[in-house]
Amino acid sequence: MVHDMEEEMMVVVWWWVKAVSLSCLVVVVALRVAVLLWWRPMRIQAHFSTQGIRGPPYRFFIGNVKELVSMMLKASSQPMPSTHNILPRVLSFYHHWKKIYGSTFIVWFGPTVRLTVSDPDLIREIFTSKSELYEKNDAPPLVKQLEGDGLLNIKGEKWSHHRRIISPTFHMENLKLLIPAMGASVVDMLDKWSQIGEKGEVEIEVSEFFQNLTEEVITRTAFGSSYEDGRAIFRLQSQQMLLAADAFQKVFIPGYRFFPTRRNIQSWKLEKKIRRSLVRLIEKRRESNGGSENNNKGAKDLLGLMIEASMGRGKNGNNNSGSVTVDDIVEECKTFFFAGKQTTSNMLTWTTILLAMHPHWQVQARDEVLSICGSRDLPTKDHVAKLKTVSTKH
Repeated sequence: MVHDMEEEMMVVVWWWVKAVSLSCLVVVVALRVAVLLWWRPMRIQAHFSTQGIRGPPYRFFIGNVKELVSMMLKASSQPMPSTHNILPRVLSFYHHWKKIYGSTFIVWFGPTVRLTVSDPDLIREIFTSKSELYEKNDAPPLVKQLEGDGLLNIKGEKWSHHRRIISPTFHMENLKLLIPAMGASVVDMLDKWSQIGEKGEVEIEVSEFFQNLTEEVITRTAFGSSYEDGRAIFRLQSQQMLLAADAFQKVFIPGYRFFPTRRNIQSWKLEKKIRRSLVRLIEKRRESNGGSENNNKGAKDLLGLMIEASMGRGKNGNNNSGSVTVDDIVEECKTFFFAGKQTTSNMLTWTTILLAMHPHWQVQARDEVLSICGSRDLPTKDHVAKLKTVSTKH
């Protein structure tokens, strides 16, 4: 009997120790959650408040995301007035909160704070004069999946190395070599408009055409002779963008991207297909011509430059192929497309709207192009240099 009692005592002690350990674990986890989701945001909010910088109050767990998305959806659901004041439309949350808190204020994306800045001198300091003091924040996982782990996200030496490799793509002399291809793409678009116009008076959704045009030009710049393969890949990424945009508007649950929902499963399949296609294209270019047609006569494309760097040798003869991996090339191609497509197509659409709002500028621009380039010839690099009315420096 004594032995049985000792065993029972041991079991009781064991369960007690187990219960205490579990309780301690729960307390530790609860404290960490409380620190991350409440105590830390409150301290940050108080810190900025002492400097006179305020903002919409932090809400537990979700921050200001619900209000932010609600304002953006409301703004985009209404017809856009013909005015230069586009801020209420494109950044409705900033327009609203700026009136309440001033031009510099904080916004909460969940428990993560963002400081909004609009002062030109402060922006110049952040991006140029003291840029080394400001470290990039990691993009949300959903954004990083779209934009790739390329120049927009990498840091330090790796960023400098990739920038040196990619920069020749954007040198003015290289861009001039791409003008004939860009011109041909624009002519194709205008021919389609003419065909539509033959049916009589019609409305054309120019933003859709500009998106296709931008996609085509970016694809040629990124993939060169591998244009057709690249276009198929970027079409997949466009589908991925639509899925992500839908998720941003509807989902506020952390970790939701891991749930096997229909949208997430479709997104996972697209991501695998994009990666497989890019890897296959990279290997195809490597095998066909050592990675690139880049030479003194032809335009340098992004893919070719990255492959050259992955296969090249340093000055001392050592192989540097490990410095740029296949994964690096894949991510940079995704970044290139993500960063360029929407921004450029939106700019072209807005330019068209402004020309429609100010017909006299439209007449001046058309007359200048006709006088310098002629009515039939495609503009060349020499023509572009002479254009003044449509110049960004005007």
